[in-house]
Amino acid sequence: MSNIYDFGVNGAQPSKVGGTGSGTPKYLPRLLGVNGTSIGSAGLGGVSGSVIAAPLFGTSPATPSANSAVGALYLPAQNVNNGQQIEILATGSFGSDTGDPSGSVTVALYGVTGALLAPVYTELATTTAFVENVLGVNSWAIAADLYGDSGSGILGGSYSAYINGALNNSTPKTTDNTISGLNFLTGNPSLQQGAVLAFVVGVTFGTSNATNTASLFEFTIES
Repeated sequence: MSNIYDFGVNGAQPSKVGGTGSGTPKYLPRLLGVNGTSIGSAGLGGVSGSVIAAPLFGTSPATPSANSAVGALYLPAQNVNNGQQIEILATGSFGSDTGDPSGSVTVALYGVTGALLAPVYTELATTTAFVENVLGVNSWAIAADLYGDSGSGILGGSYSAYINGALNNSTPKTTDNTISGLNFLTGNPSLQQGAVLAFVVGVTFGTSNATNTASLFEFTIES
C-alpha cells in the first residue's frame, strides 16, 4: 500500500526563509499554518482529541523553531509505516544573494523527536556548505531512503543530495545519524498524538545578510 504525506508546497507557492542571521538553521514554514498544539479527530492519524494541530486554511504560516515543532511534517503511527521503506523528497532553490554572493548555504533534513514545545532535531541528510560565487539561483534536492520498525525502534537509511543537478557531498551515503526509541504503533504523544516523529528542512546561511533567501518547492513522505 502506498502512503503519501505532503507539506503543501510547489513551484508556484514555495515555502521560503531568508534574511539576516547565520550559523544556525532557519526551518522552512508550513504555508497553511497550524491551529492548536495537539492532533485531534480531524487531524493527523484520526486520533480523537479536543484540540486540533493540523494544517488549516486562513491561518498564518507555521514555522518550526528550536522551541516548537509546530509546522513540521509528521509521520503517522498506528503501524501504518512500521517496517516500511520511507522515501522523503525535498527540493528547492537558494541564491539571488545580491548583498553577499560569496556567502555559503547549507540545506539539511532533520528528524524531529522530543516534545512539541521542546523538540529534538537530528540531522539525517545534508548538502555541503555551498558557495555560489556568482549571482544567480541555485537548485538543490535531497532524497532520503529510510526505514524503521518498533522492534528495533531505529530509523535510518541512506540519502543523496544534489546541487545544480549534480550529486553533492559525496553521496549517496548513510544517513548522518539514526534515530532510536521510536514506536510505530503508539507514536509519540509528547510530540503529537498519532505521530511516530516529524521531519523539517532547515537552511543555514554562512553569513548574515538581508538578501539571503532559500525556497522549498517539494517536501513529501512516501511509504
